[in-house]
Amino acid sequence: MHRSPRERLTALRWQTAAGRDKLNRIMDETGLRAPLDVTVGRLSVGERQRIEILKALYRDVRILVLDEPTAVCDDDLFATLRLAIAEGLSIIFISHKLHEVMAIADRVVVLRRGKMAGGVDTKDTDKNALAVMMMGTEATPPEVSPAKPGAPLLALSKVTTPDVGSVPGLKSVSLALKAGQIVGLAGVSGNGQAAMADVVGGLLNPNDGQVVLGSETVQKWTPRIAVQSGIARIPEDRQKTGTIADFDLIENAILERYKSPAFSKGGWMNWRKSRAFADGIIDKYDVRCPGSDTPIRLLSGGNMQKLILGRVLEADPQIILANQPVRGLDIGAVNYVHSQLLAARKRGASVLLISEDLDEIIRLSDVIHVIADGRLSPEFKRGEMTPAQLGLWMAGQGFEMDVAHAS
Repeated sequence: MHRSPRERLTALRWQTAAGRDKLNRIMDETGLRAPLDVTVGRLSVGERQRIEILKALYRDVRILVLDEPTAVCDDDLFATLRLAIAEGLSIIFISHKLHEVMAIADRVVVLRRGKMAGGVDTKDTDKNALAVMMMGTEATPPEVSPAKPGAPLLALSKVTTPDVGSVPGLKSVSLALKAGQIVGLAGVSGNGQAAMADVVGGLLNPNDGQVVLGSETVQKWTPRIAVQSGIARIPEDRQKTGTIADFDLIENAILERYKSPAFSKGGWMNWRKSRAFADGIIDKYDVRCPGSDTPIRLLSGGNMQKLILGRVLEADPQIILANQPVRGLDIGAVNYVHSQLLAARKRGASVLLISEDLDEIIRLSDVIHVIADGRLSPEFKRGEMTPAQLGLWMAGQGFEMDVAHAS
């Protein structure tokens, strides 16, 4: 039957409205919230993960594959998935986070170097046994000694940035990154972490407020100036902002330092030194690849992350912006990265650790801030807050209580 343009437009609007209603119902049932009116390219990795899960649930799939959904997993989602499993949904859950595996899976299969290392029902095992199966040996987390913080290396003073659609920017945020200290930034994905990372990394200039480097207020803030000032980035999205897909590992290893005298002179690249630098990272950080001249797009996400980590840590930066630094890494690699961040802190570097893994934040951070809807909580010292209390701040309730107390 032929329909007029007006009839087709009316049908499309009805379908869009019906689809939005269904998505809102799924979000209410699962607790997964995502902005529906923002271009996906502007969303964080965690928000894009939510969109992917919502898309699958919207289609009423019978088999759901969750590949490293670290940024979106919580007790509410697990409870929803268990109900769906009881109604016939099958889930393949791929994760390095053993507590998540134990919480959701009925059976676990462990792969090590492309081969099956074993399989077991979760009721018959525990996290320690699974870690041994994954690594071939027992994995021990690094010891966290008390920090000896020094002077602020970088400070934000009442910084405000614009919202992007329904994704909040920063709202009069003040933050000090001190030498010899790890500052943890906790929060649910999409609450201002991206804006914070962009400001610290020089990608975003504040609408209001100041960026203070050492004792000097920065007038012009760019990524190049940030790099020259000793700031190194471990970006949240390794493919979009951390690497160039068609460049090989050598080129990606020197991506932010190719003009450094260590790798070039008089405008000419020193490829021998560049290759040696990349090969050193590959060896030290266990980057599994055919060789340093391999295009980085051919590597797994975890191995891309290892190259970025090596690129950052081998530069001995003053300030390390570590945004989801261990996403996609196995427990042995996680412990190694954590030990390197602690070593950087010990030699006097400042680390801003942005993570949606509350256990990681609590374990490594000397002080913790919570970010929610672009607002920053007061500073909490190590051991001062329980996970439950931090969870209240992450949900925004702590801010409300703080305002009520102040008034």
